[in-house]
Amino acid sequence: MTTKLGIVTAAIAAVVSTGAAGEESAGRISKWDAAPVFKGDGWEFKIGGRVQLDYSIVDTDISGANWNAGELRRLRLGVAGKFGDNFKYKVELNTNSSGDVNLEDGYVQWTPTGGGWNVKLGQFKTPNSLDEQTSSRFISILERAAFTDAFGFNRRLGVSINAKGDNYTLSAGIFGDNVNVANQQEGYALAVRGTLNPVKSDDLLIHLGASVRYRSVGDSQGDIRYRQRPVSHIPGRIISTGSIADSDLFVGAEAAAIFQNFWAAGEYGVTFADCSAAAACADPTLQGAYGEVGVIVGGKRGYKGGKFNRPKVNNPVTKGGMGALAFIARFDTIDLSDSGVNGGSYNSYTLGADWWATKYTRLGVNLFKADADLGSSTSGLDSSFAALVTGGVLMEDVTGVMFRAQFDF
Repeated sequence: MTTKLGIVTAAIAAVVSTGAAGEESAGRISKWDAAPVFKGDGWEFKIGGRVQLDYSIVDTDISGANWNAGELRRLRLGVAGKFGDNFKYKVELNTNSSGDVNLEDGYVQWTPTGGGWNVKLGQFKTPNSLDEQTSSRFISILERAAFTDAFGFNRRLGVSINAKGDNYTLSAGIFGDNVNVANQQEGYALAVRGTLNPVKSDDLLIHLGASVRYRSVGDSQGDIRYRQRPVSHIPGRIISTGSIADSDLFVGAEAAAIFQNFWAAGEYGVTFADCSAAAACADPTLQGAYGEVGVIVGGKRGYKGGKFNRPKVNNPVTKGGMGALAFIARFDTIDLSDSGVNGGSYNSYTLGADWWATKYTRLGVNLFKADADLGSSTSGLDSSFAALVTGGVLMEDVTGVMFRAQFDF
């Protein structure tokens, strides 16, 4: 891991050196917020990144398994900026406790002069789900809703056309596979997402949205498998369908509201899986949903461009204040069983609290409980949960607490 992190650091340092040289000859540091922004004649260059350190204590009722562990959840370094008035770019590398270094975002974006739309080319997320489109820095719970991971929303190499106005966004794209998937880049995906703000004022904002994604695997790729962990990222998977589909169609609906320093949000998503010839199933319908409510004392939930954004902190500690406190309650459900597939299901309940010392610094804690029906598949499950399924015990309750220290720039 040390060697790989050294490679990332050296790469970023090389880019920083280039930016510093440009500052001496043609640019200057025009802004310093959480990170410097260099500007010159027709160009802009910013260094950014994030660190998320997690610790979880997780217990089970039946299997006896427990976890008491920490992890580097995310460490990202990247650069972003623009050339002229029409081109923007972003390149970001990510690592975690695995030690693997991957390309997260890597794209260029062209916006025509005077246009309310743009074209993006490179690796980035398919446009699906409010929770998934919201950055991991600003999600309300420390991990996203169960269905977003189980249904495989990810970054892919592709091209999209994106439009936005004062109260709407619309994105549509065609994608291949993630560039980090070696020798298997044959699958593809088509995705579209639209959002609308029928009410948008200083005190009240209403968000409505919907998205669709179709994806298909390549001939040399394995079938699609749907699975999920019990809320925390530390334990292994607790439910799984096994590998069953060679293509699927996702349809999702979103709604959210921000009223002063209160907010509420919810989503429902359904995936229609097309079983492969090797799978003994009849095209199951898999589904998930969540609903949440929250409040920020000393701040306000941020929103921009059809997704939640950086929160407002009225009195950060850097200016002699106490920062902001956020409190959240979420119900989350996922069901991976239908039409000959018994991949299990669970309902989870989470209470969370965050201290935003500044808008760039977050200390968070989540208490959660998940009530799971384990299903009948052991494919990809944590060994403790797989042993229950093998032994004919199909229920498990998981409780835990998650902590996160986060800083971004």
